[in-house]
Amino acid sequence: MDPNRSFLFESGFPGFPGIRKFRLEPDESIAPLEWMVCAEDPDIRFIVVNPMIFRADYAPRLTKEHMKALNIQRKEDLRILVIVTLHEDYEKSTANMASPLMFNITDYKAVQILLDDGIYSNNEPIFEGV
Repeated sequence: MDPNRSFLFESGFPGFPGIRKFRLEPDESIAPLEWMVCAEDPDIRFIVVNPMIFRADYAPRLTKEHMKALNIQRKEDLRILVIVTLHEDYEKSTANMASPLMFNITDYKAVQILLDDGIYSNNEPIFEGV
Protein backbone atom coordinates (compact mmCIF):
# COMPACT_ATOMS: atom_id res chain seq x y z
CA MET A 1 0.00 0.00 0.00
CA ASP A 2 1.44 3.34 -1.07
CA PRO A 3 1.12 5.87 1.83
CA ASN A 4 1.19 8.77 -0.64
CA ARG A 5 -1.84 7.57 -2.62
CA SER A 6 -5.34 8.63 -1.75
CA PHE A 7 -8.34 6.35 -1.49
CA LEU A 8 -11.33 7.47 -3.52
CA PHE A 9 -14.78 7.46 -1.95
CA GLU A 10 -16.61 7.50 -5.31
CA SER A 11 -19.95 8.45 -3.78
CA GLY A 12 -18.36 11.03 -1.51
CA PHE A 13 -17.75 10.88 2.21
CA PRO A 14 -20.92 11.02 4.35
CA GLY A 15 -21.48 14.43 5.90
CA PHE A 16 -18.80 16.15 3.81
CA PRO A 17 -20.18 17.19 0.41
CA GLY A 18 -17.58 17.27 -2.33
CA ILE A 19 -14.97 15.45 -0.24
CA ARG A 20 -13.89 12.21 -1.90
CA LYS A 21 -10.18 11.51 -1.32
CA PHE A 22 -8.41 10.42 1.87
CA ARG A 23 -4.97 9.09 2.74
CA LEU A 24 -4.22 6.71 5.58
CA GLU A 25 -1.31 7.98 7.64
CA PRO A 26 0.21 5.81 10.36
CA ASP A 27 1.49 7.74 13.38
CA GLU A 28 3.75 5.93 15.85
CA SER A 29 2.70 8.31 18.63
CA ILE A 30 -0.87 7.00 18.54
CA ALA A 31 -0.34 3.44 17.21
CA PRO A 32 -2.29 1.22 16.69
CA LEU A 33 -4.55 4.17 15.84
CA GLU A 34 -3.82 6.07 12.63
CA TRP A 35 -4.99 9.14 10.77
CA MET A 36 -7.34 9.24 7.81
CA VAL A 37 -6.57 12.65 6.27
CA CYS A 38 -8.57 14.37 3.55
CA ALA A 39 -6.44 14.95 0.45
CA GLU A 40 -8.56 17.96 -0.59
CA ASP A 41 -8.50 19.62 2.85
CA PRO A 42 -5.89 18.32 5.36
CA ASP A 43 -7.78 20.03 8.20
CA ILE A 44 -10.41 17.30 7.79
CA ARG A 45 -9.02 14.22 9.50
CA PHE A 46 -10.25 11.29 11.52
CA ILE A 47 -8.59 8.85 13.87
CA VAL A 48 -9.22 5.28 12.71
CA VAL A 49 -8.32 1.81 13.91
CA ASN A 50 -8.63 -1.82 12.92
CA PRO A 51 -11.65 -2.92 14.99
CA MET A 52 -10.35 -6.47 15.38
CA ILE A 53 -7.66 -5.13 17.73
CA PHE A 54 -10.19 -4.61 20.51
CA ARG A 55 -13.10 -6.68 19.23
CA ALA A 56 -11.76 -9.95 17.78
CA ASP A 57 -15.29 -11.14 16.99
CA TYR A 58 -16.12 -8.11 14.82
CA ALA A 59 -17.67 -9.48 11.66
CA PRO A 60 -19.69 -6.93 9.69
CA ARG A 61 -21.94 -8.48 7.08
CA LEU A 62 -20.74 -7.34 3.70
CA THR A 63 -22.97 -7.73 0.69
CA LYS A 64 -21.96 -8.65 -2.83
CA GLU A 65 -22.82 -5.05 -3.72
CA HIS A 66 -20.24 -3.77 -1.22
CA MET A 67 -17.58 -6.07 -2.63
CA LYS A 68 -18.50 -5.15 -6.21
CA ALA A 69 -18.47 -1.40 -5.47
CA LEU A 70 -14.94 -1.75 -4.12
CA ASN A 71 -13.86 -4.17 -6.85
CA ILE A 72 -12.67 -6.68 -4.24
CA GLN A 73 -11.27 -9.74 -5.98
CA ARG A 74 -9.47 -11.28 -2.99
CA LYS A 75 -10.21 -10.89 0.70
CA GLU A 76 -6.56 -9.85 1.20
CA ASP A 77 -7.35 -6.67 -0.75
CA LEU A 78 -9.94 -5.55 1.82
CA ARG A 79 -8.99 -3.49 4.86
CA ILE A 80 -11.64 -2.57 7.43
CA LEU A 81 -11.24 0.39 9.77
CA VAL A 82 -13.59 2.27 12.10
CA ILE A 83 -13.61 5.91 13.17
CA VAL A 84 -12.61 6.50 16.79
CA THR A 85 -13.81 9.25 19.10
CA LEU A 86 -11.14 9.96 21.68
CA HIS A 87 -12.18 11.33 25.05
CA GLU A 88 -10.05 13.22 27.53
CA ASP A 89 -10.51 10.23 29.81
CA TYR A 90 -9.15 7.77 27.22
CA GLU A 91 -10.95 4.84 28.84
CA LYS A 92 -14.22 6.41 27.64
CA SER A 93 -13.08 6.48 23.99
CA THR A 94 -15.43 4.84 21.50
CA ALA A 95 -15.51 3.54 17.94
CA ASN A 96 -18.21 3.70 15.30
CA MET A 97 -18.63 -0.04 14.70
CA ALA A 98 -22.00 0.46 12.97
CA SER A 99 -20.44 2.35 10.04
CA PRO A 100 -17.14 0.72 9.12
CA LEU A 101 -14.83 2.07 6.45
CA MET A 102 -13.95 -0.43 3.73
CA PHE A 103 -10.76 0.02 1.70
CA ASN A 104 -9.55 -1.80 -1.38
CA ILE A 105 -5.80 -1.56 -0.76
CA THR A 106 -5.02 -2.56 -4.35
CA ASP A 107 -7.38 -0.29 -6.34
CA TYR A 108 -7.48 2.54 -3.76
CA LYS A 109 -11.27 2.65 -3.59
CA ALA A 110 -13.14 3.14 -0.34
CA VAL A 111 -16.64 3.31 1.05
CA GLN A 112 -18.29 3.79 4.40
CA ILE A 113 -21.18 1.42 4.93
CA LEU A 114 -24.04 1.52 7.39
CA LEU A 115 -24.78 -1.74 9.15
CA ASP A 116 -28.46 -1.67 10.02
CA ASP A 117 -28.64 -5.07 11.71
CA GLY A 118 -28.43 -3.57 15.23
CA ILE A 119 -25.49 -5.77 16.23
CA TYR A 120 -23.01 -2.90 16.52
CA SER A 121 -23.38 0.68 17.72
CA ASN A 122 -21.78 3.92 16.65
CA ASN A 123 -20.20 4.41 20.07
CA GLU A 124 -18.73 1.05 21.11
CA PRO A 125 -16.32 1.37 24.04
CA ILE A 126 -12.86 0.38 22.90
CA PHE A 127 -11.30 -0.14 26.34
CA GLU A 128 -14.15 -2.17 27.85
CA GLY A 129 -12.71 -5.14 29.68
CA VAL A 130 -9.12 -4.01 29.18
